[in-house]
Amino acid sequence: FFTYLQANCSMGETEFLAIPFNKSLHEQFCDILVCDEKSTELGIRFRPLPGNSIFWYNMNEYGEVDYLTFHAGRPPGKNGHKIGLNTWTRLNKVFIRPKK
Repeated sequence: FFTYLQANCSMGETEFLAIPFNKSLHEQFCDILVCDEKSTELGIRFRPLPGNSIFWYNMNEYGEVDYLTFHAGRPPGKNGHKIGLNTWTRLNKVFIRPKK
């Protein structure tokens, strides 16, 4: 998942390219999603709000790549900046050998 730590920008959204914005479904979430005149032409876009996180699975239930999760960090705009934290999850446990 991805967490926005800092964001001083007018743009800089995280866009899920293959998930279209659906006005009737997503309009109620315009506080965290970008809802503008371009929304129905682009993928769903999450606003860079400090403290907010976006979670998704990169694989489906069969262990195959879920192409709907392809995403991109959009530029923060002129003179803007954003800082984020990626946290990777695993399907299986990670084995760590105990120290002797």
